[in-house]
Amino acid sequence: MSSTSTPSLTTSPSRSPSPSIPVQPDHFYRSTEDPAPTPNAQGWFDPDDDLLATRGIPVFKPTMDEFRNFEEYMNRVECWGSKSGIVKIIPPKEWTDALPPMKEQLNGVKIKTPIEQQIHGTGGHFRQENMEKRKYMSVREWVEHCAKDEYRAPGVSEVGLRSGGKIRTTKTRRSRSETGDALDDAGTPQYNAQTDAKKRQSREANQAAKNKRDAEFLETFQPHIDWLPPGTIPEDYTPKFCEDLARQFWRNCGIGKPPWYGADSQGSLFTDETESWNVAHLDSALSRLLPASDQGLPGVNTPYLYWGMWRATFAWHVEDMDLFSINYIHFGAPKFWYAIPQGRASPFEQSMKGLFPTDGKRCSQFLRHKQFLVSPSKLAKDSCAPNHCVQQPGEFMITYPRGYHAGFNLGLNCAESVNFALDSWIAVGRTAKACECVSDSVRIDVDQLIRDRQAEAQAQTEWTVPSPSKPPSSRKTSVPAVSVIIPARPKKRLHAEVAGPSSTATTSAPSRAKKARPSSSKIASSSKLPPKGAGGSKLTIKLGPRPEVEHYPCCLCVSSEQEGLLPVLYPPYTRKEAMEAAGHPTQWLAHRGCADVIPETWVDEMDLPDGRKGEVVCGVEWIVKDRWNLKCTACTKTRAKAHGAPIQCTKGKCLKAFHVSCAKAGQELGILYRVLHVSENEVVLKDPREMHVDPLHGQGYDTGGTVLKIIKKTEVEILCTQHNPDVAAAKKASKLDKIRKDLLALPPSSLIRIRISAGLFEVSLLRVIEERGSVEVVWDRDAAGNTVKREFKWGSVLMGNADGAVIRKTDVQQHAPLPAPTSLTLSVPSQSQASTSQSPSSTIVGTPHPSGMPAPSMHSPSQSLSSASPNTPYGIPSYPTAPHPVQSFGGGWYAHTPTHGGPPVYGYNPPPPPPLGATAYPWQHTYQTYGGGVPR
Repeated sequence: MSSTSTPSLTTSPSRSPSPSIPVQPDHFYRSTEDPAPTPNAQGWFDPDDDLLATRGIPVFKPTMDEFRNFEEYMNRVECWGSKSGIVKIIPPKEWTDALPPMKEQLNGVKIKTPIEQQIHGTGGHFRQENMEKRKYMSVREWVEHCAKDEYRAPGVSEVGLRSGGKIRTTKTRRSRSETGDALDDAGTPQYNAQTDAKKRQSREANQAAKNKRDAEFLETFQPHIDWLPPGTIPEDYTPKFCEDLARQFWRNCGIGKPPWYGADSQGSLFTDETESWNVAHLDSALSRLLPASDQGLPGVNTPYLYWGMWRATFAWHVEDMDLFSINYIHFGAPKFWYAIPQGRASPFEQSMKGLFPTDGKRCSQFLRHKQFLVSPSKLAKDSCAPNHCVQQPGEFMITYPRGYHAGFNLGLNCAESVNFALDSWIAVGRTAKACECVSDSVRIDVDQLIRDRQAEAQAQTEWTVPSPSKPPSSRKTSVPAVSVIIPARPKKRLHAEVAGPSSTATTSAPSRAKKARPSSSKIASSSKLPPKGAGGSKLTIKLGPRPEVEHYPCCLCVSSEQEGLLPVLYPPYTRKEAMEAAGHPTQWLAHRGCADVIPETWVDEMDLPDGRKGEVVCGVEWIVKDRWNLKCTACTKTRAKAHGAPIQCTKGKCLKAFHVSCAKAGQELGILYRVLHVSENEVVLKDPREMHVDPLHGQGYDTGGTVLKIIKKTEVEILCTQHNPDVAAAKKASKLDKIRKDLLALPPSSLIRIRISAGLFEVSLLRVIEERGSVEVVWDRDAAGNTVKREFKWGSVLMGNADGAVIRKTDVQQHAPLPAPTSLTLSVPSQSQASTSQSPSSTIVGTPHPSGMPAPSMHSPSQSLSSASPNTPYGIPSYPTAPHPVQSFGGGWYAHTPTHGGPPVYGYNPPPPPPLGATAYPWQHTYQTYGGGVPR
């Protein structure tokens, strides 16, 4: 056995072939603070040595020979992009110098429906909402808009620590034309032929003037320098300055006026003079896979223009169907890119689901919504730190499948982008997932497209594509290969379905013409779709079914019940609010139940047009405008809320209103509907000339009228949930039951809070009295030190947190009771007007306040209640006389020392007076006597 194995080993070739050196990047874009990476021992860089792209973003500078073939060079650098997520390509100088001037292309460009990016969030993660602006903008208007102080980019002197990141603002005045346009729009038009002709002429004149201004602007517009902020040159946009701008962007993300983004504008600024790397005409596996006769999928294989400004962002996402993409900046400020290596794609997705859990649960592909922004520092904390790269004007950025990327613009610029595919994408496209909840998501059936192209190749051999791994299906009907699904309202992308060759095709496969390109022109096409090509595949545009408008048979409510419907005698055709509220019915009907309850309407028996008698609803034309404008609180749909004539809650001036049918069926919603009685009312025809006005009060009163007939009306009581006593009682019972359970769970002597009119008190619980729905607590201690108990209802018990100061009764119990005040004998001046002598004695009576606060002390002279004096000879009772101002604070009282020479008035030793600014109670005020001793 050994003899046979030895020759095989000796005659075999060398153990392994010499490794091929992959195309080498010119450098790796990384932070300016990080050191440059070093090559391996062989002296070159290998992408397999750095699966997580820790070196940075590869940057390539190909020669013209390498650059000439787009697909070949993309296959060479794919080994790098499949690790780093994105790469940057700097084209050779020969290619850049050969580009034609772009002023001619800009002349026909219109920016359709730019978006305003509203960013909400904090803490490094944000949600982006795009609000479409329904307007078209020329290049001049976009440049002028970006130059406004609230939108323009900061200059080199306005970024950094010294300037504080503040942008110098200058006052701007609105142009006369803008003011005139605003005034014209604000005016109320008069609809007549002469006015319409003048307005049409005015619009044509304004459009001609606008086109003239646009042409004059483009004659002097220099795309490569006119975008620069004040005091800044293109050379200032160094990697360090761009990093400073990025820090300022994240510090102020979501602050200030929302930026605009002219995204997804179909068109191209490349002309047919540019043969290689023309973004509008890239040969790739995707262009070979799709039918040549296809009009294209906007933004997928037909280019989009992107008009950016400072802070305009593109959120974290991957391309539709995990395709490749190419982005080229024609002119303007750089773009700041972030990229997640494919090796960290799964941890990144989990991190984003943690930051946006609701969206992650709702849609597994929620990152394809392009709505979520997360700062690099926030991602670094989750071990998903992204790489970054700055794309300068005239440079290409290539994104790869499963390469999540995001970024923002550093100022005014114009970029062009499109998707493409390499042969390696075929396997990726078969397993790529599409978002199910976004209306314009793209789906591509790779295997079906391959089968279609193979069928065409059998008839006309032009090119071949890789064979599918699955055998062809035996189904007879063709399945749509590419579909873009949208609802009834079209958005940015069309709903296009490209069908393969089948019995429904307009022409057969052999008659398919070769792939046609648009006609040669230097002016970029700004139309929505490129011209149609000849071919056999059929493009069908499918729109969703038109939503059916819900019909309500009754003009007064939203019930679909047919029973009890009666015709309306006099429909209010001339009243706009009634027609809109009733839904412009062709046949006016109303329920008897609604007509009986609504105050203005009733049911009567009339002669019908066919000669027989029947019941009709009268008074609908008399329903007041305010009732038609009421919105039903019980309805959930907007149209249902505004339909009919609701009636309001009968409690006071409550504004809630309900349809009669909604109120009847609103028991589950807490609405009370109760019939009180049926009353007989008079229908009176009044003449306004018989109304008299009271000359004193200016109020009118009627002097009678003609009684037409007596009708019966149903008086009802309708109460909303807030005013429904049953709901209030149920809530109160539930609350008391919860308090009872909480109280029974408390051990004895627990501290609870009692809220009464005097304040919030914390007391000790003694027992819970269930039969009386109350609690017994320790309230105070008397003079002898005995416990004073009090009983409170459960409604006074406050469970949980409370606002305001809490008086702790437990603190009061820890102190001994204060001694009762003693009676003192004091001398009081006499009331005699002729003498200054004083009476022998007077008694000061001090009564403790029931809540612990002292009551004001009264000074009463020692005389009878009915004493005669020269001034009161008939014995009129005299008022108590207080010779000195008296004040009381805290737990006692004291008397001021008199200033008239008399002896002072004393009391027991009190606590000191309160500080300035403390609360003064009524019994703490100073009482002064004037004249007869009455306190004022």
